[in-house]
Amino acid sequence: MNQLNKSSVQNKNKEAIAARKPNYYLGLFTVESWREFKRHGGQVMGFNENKAKTVAKLLPGDVVLCYLTKVSAFIGTLKITGPSFNDTSPIWSDGIFPVRISVEIEQDLGLTSSIPIYHLAGKLSFLPKNHRGTGWTIHVRTSPRLWDNKNAKTVIKEITNKRRAIESTLVENNSFHSEPAIPVNPLKKSGRFPLTLRVGKTIAKTKKLEMMMEPEVLGSYENVLSFNKVTGYSVNFPIANTCRPTAVCVKNCYFATGAPSWSNSLKHQLKTMNTVRANPYEFAERVALEYDSLALNFLRWNGGGDLFAENVEAINYLGRKRPDIKIWVVTRLPEWACKIADLPNVYIHFSLDRNSLDRRRQFLELNPRSSNYFFSYQCDKNEKPDLEKLGFISVLFFNNYLPTMKKPGRDSETICPLNLLNDISGVCENCRRCFNGKAVAHAKTFSN
Repeated sequence: MNQLNKSSVQNKNKEAIAARKPNYYLGLFTVESWREFKRHGGQVMGFNENKAKTVAKLLPGDVVLCYLTKVSAFIGTLKITGPSFNDTSPIWSDGIFPVRISVEIEQDLGLTSSIPIYHLAGKLSFLPKNHRGTGWTIHVRTSPRLWDNKNAKTVIKEITNKRRAIESTLVENNSFHSEPAIPVNPLKKSGRFPLTLRVGKTIAKTKKLEMMMEPEVLGSYENVLSFNKVTGYSVNFPIANTCRPTAVCVKNCYFATGAPSWSNSLKHQLKTMNTVRANPYEFAERVALEYDSLALNFLRWNGGGDLFAENVEAINYLGRKRPDIKIWVVTRLPEWACKIADLPNVYIHFSLDRNSLDRRRQFLELNPRSSNYFFSYQCDKNEKPDLEKLGFISVLFFNNYLPTMKKPGRDSETICPLNLLNDISGVCENCRRCFNGKAVAHAKTFSN
């Protein structure tokens, strides 16, 4: 075939592809396999050998809806660009997937902005608005799976709208990295604590587990977030590696007793810490995925543990990428709290007690980047705080939530509801003062 005829055939093939109506397929990825797919250029999808006949039916021009398993979210679309083929060169860490097909990325929302399938309830034929049970999951279990055109176009429309919204408000990565780098020097060692006290026991137990375990990160199917009936979902780190406890903390730390101090919880906290240290940005993306999958409306950061360099990097990155996520950061460390960026959706809750009041001065003298902060005060056992001297406090906690004063003499908002209720389940969800601006407003009023 001469060059002219060859060019004519190619043009006719392109015209035939353009004229043909595409089929729509579902393609499954884990968070990690999506990252690996993109690291290798985003041009090849792979499947197991038993999928060869199905994959052969995918033709150039067909569209793949990319769905993240575990977090149940759509992240983008691909277009098929060539026929299927066999190849065993390594791309993915969890398998060879030798049946492969050439693709190109049409739309990519990024992990922090993927669309949970639950957000499409009432828009997809198999997912009614008030759906019950898990019958709908049959539509997202296999890959590649031929999808109904109407459902596929609904997903594509949602992805397109989300992408356009992102493009109109996106803060470029260069803007983020133009800030002064956060030093990665380790925190000052906390020292030894008596094993008779709850923090001492927890630290000793954590250190023992750390010596027994190989350094591990969270697996692709492990949850990042932990749940607490009072504060809801949170990001937790080991107090042994991140906190600088005061005398009040050592005796009364709520996180050093009960479920958070059990071995499995401590192992999870260690893996969470290792994961954020390995890559703060990928960690932040995982947090966003779980946040969306769980349909949350706020997130507590440092439900246990405290700030460190990579932890701050993750908070700043997520706060910028996802301005819709309310991040409630609890800390006692001025040297790291001052490095959190000034973001309207990130609230710095600086916790004090009678042994750490000087940390407030240290924090303020470090010229914090953010103006979105407030102070709380934790009472020691039987302590009756001098509320006149603590006028700058936005939230007050009594020891074990048991008031030591019949009439505290402060406005009711300053006294945390946890001190006043018999049933404390879901109190933070209902109150929201620590992450709706009211506690910050109180702090600003005092400073003025």
